[in-house]
Amino acid sequence: MLNLKECLDNFALEVNSHADDTGSLKEDSFFECFTNYLIESGELDTADRCYFVKKGMKIDGYGGDPIDSDNVLNIIVCDYSNSGEIENVYKGDIETVCKRATNFISKCLSSSFLRELDNSSPEYGFADMIRIRWDLIAKVRVIFITNKSLSIRKAEFEPIPVNGIKAEFVCWDINRLQQYINSGKEREEISIDLPEYGGSISALQAFASDSPFKSYLCIMPGKTLAEIYDKWGNRLLEKNVRVFLQAKGKVNKGIRETIEKEPNMFFGYNNGITATASDIEYVITKHGVAISKLIDFQIVNGGQTTASIYDAKRRGTNLDSVNVQMKLSVVEEEISKEIVPNISQFANSQNKVSAADFFSNHPFHVVVEDFSRRIIAPPKKGTTQQTRWFYERARGQYAEAKSQSTSNSEKKKFDAIHPRSQLVTKTDLALVMNTFRGFPHIVSKGAQKSFTNFSSEVQKTWKEDEEKHVKFNEQFFVSSMCKVLIFRSLEKLISQQEWYQGGYRRNIVTYALSKLMQILTAKGKRINYPKIWAQQYLPEEMNEFLIDLSFKAYEHLIDPPSGMPLNITEYAKREECWELFKKIELFLPTGSSTFLISKSKEKEIIKEGEKKQEFLNEVDLQKQVIDYGGPFWAKVLEFSSQNNLLTQRDWSLLNSATAIPRKLPSFDRDYKMLMNLLERARKKGFNK
Repeated sequence: MLNLKECLDNFALEVNSHADDTGSLKEDSFFECFTNYLIESGELDTADRCYFVKKGMKIDGYGGDPIDSDNVLNIIVCDYSNSGEIENVYKGDIETVCKRATNFISKCLSSSFLRELDNSSPEYGFADMIRIRWDLIAKVRVIFITNKSLSIRKAEFEPIPVNGIKAEFVCWDINRLQQYINSGKEREEISIDLPEYGGSISALQAFASDSPFKSYLCIMPGKTLAEIYDKWGNRLLEKNVRVFLQAKGKVNKGIRETIEKEPNMFFGYNNGITATASDIEYVITKHGVAISKLIDFQIVNGGQTTASIYDAKRRGTNLDSVNVQMKLSVVEEEISKEIVPNISQFANSQNKVSAADFFSNHPFHVVVEDFSRRIIAPPKKGTTQQTRWFYERARGQYAEAKSQSTSNSEKKKFDAIHPRSQLVTKTDLALVMNTFRGFPHIVSKGAQKSFTNFSSEVQKTWKEDEEKHVKFNEQFFVSSMCKVLIFRSLEKLISQQEWYQGGYRRNIVTYALSKLMQILTAKGKRINYPKIWAQQYLPEEMNEFLIDLSFKAYEHLIDPPSGMPLNITEYAKREECWELFKKIELFLPTGSSTFLISKSKEKEIIKEGEKKQEFLNEVDLQKQVIDYGGPFWAKVLEFSSQNNLLTQRDWSLLNSATAIPRKLPSFDRDYKMLMNLLERARKKGFNK
């Protein structure tokens, strides 16, 4: 657990490292690093940098297009300190900064203000988007982020009216960041005192005494659900579950008509919602259980129902007669990581939502993590220090690993072997891999949407490779880390160019590299990842070509055609933007042989990687069978015989396995068969 000063120091190191690695200003890196936590916690879906300051106005960024976040306009303002000490920030200072942000919003509704702005600037695009979307915006949130210490909480700030809409303030200071990081959770806990939203809810116990968690069937008043959603929005919905929040389509049309025409039948007609909590507070009344508090509350199925009821509230529909059935599972924190994913997956089975869409404990992430702890990268030019690329599949793994070092010398050794510049999170990997797969418009939509898209592809490939498990091998890991290296190197190169005026860097990088892959595919060429891995840097000829591609991408992005958004960030998210860029004809430079290989050579490398992985899998399997030992296999034989699970051949094989390690199986295939027999026994109840 980090104390406040340790949290401040670690975060400062993260900001400084990002600034050094990308060539960014520290203020820009602060925005990037802090908003990554906000996205991870569920506070935002995405965060786009847009720094603008003028007398009486200031903003630092925004949370994407409001129509992608349930018509909520999220404005981000920063208060960054370069001091190494904990500084205080006061209520009056925050109110002043936030008022300047709402002044900017008001100005955006004036066409004369837009004429004052440079129409190629990020602030012009954002202001134009506010003007266009204003009639659809239901809520304004000003999110204040700072590495200073705030002595008051967000509840003490009064909303400010902005052209008929109240703007609420959300504050994230170093204290709140520390609490979130120390929680070890992938999203910030939501605790709901139900009396604040209309009163306790009735529930019926629905669990056996030996159940690993407690389940309740509840009646949630529609007004209560709408008020809760009004307060917490999409953060109520299990973070990566794919849901449709707009009140559109046949399903939501039916929900809406029931609310409006037959509200008293809503409970009977609607399937209700499925939710989880880590704990509840309740009392027993003569009518049964009355739940008054939901701790760490999440809706894992029923996003359409929830959003439709909220939409009805927003349109002024009377919800007094609307009641919603809710299946609530109260799962203790210790077992939540195992059980909640299954609740989410099975509750959403009608939408075919895969486990890879949700969670960091999918086997793919475990495999990549394992490679990252074992594979050593060659020394960089001019050094003798070997390093590792550290894959962080779950937040906090890097800091936890470093904390195992007790002395300063051990910490320095850890930093030397695991430089922060070679830390790769699962969302980092998704952004990079989607870029090299040719999806720059999806990368431009932000980390979460990119991760969901990449997860679907991983799940598909994993299933296809289920028998052999050879595709995600050492060669895959090495080429993936090379792609990260290329992506990050280009970020830094772009920052050094005279034509780069700030903003849109990630969009430029992803479009340039996606274009590179398109060109290489057309020419039957591939990047020489083994060479890049051996050198741990990019050949100069490759750098020069990437800079040229980046300038072409920059020119394309800042000149959207008629009918496309004037906001460059939003234009980059359109598939049409990518399709237009694909049509631009570009050619490989004469020196490209220094960083390219043929398509056939790459196939040869991939095949060698799969063959090596197949051998390693066989070795691991044999080791596992031998490590179980003869007495264990004797128990498997006894259980399987008693339950009539064996053929004569199966019996003979298991009987011979009881002699391990004195006598080993005769054939390679026997090891796999033994593991299959063990799996069969476990499915029937064997648990030794």
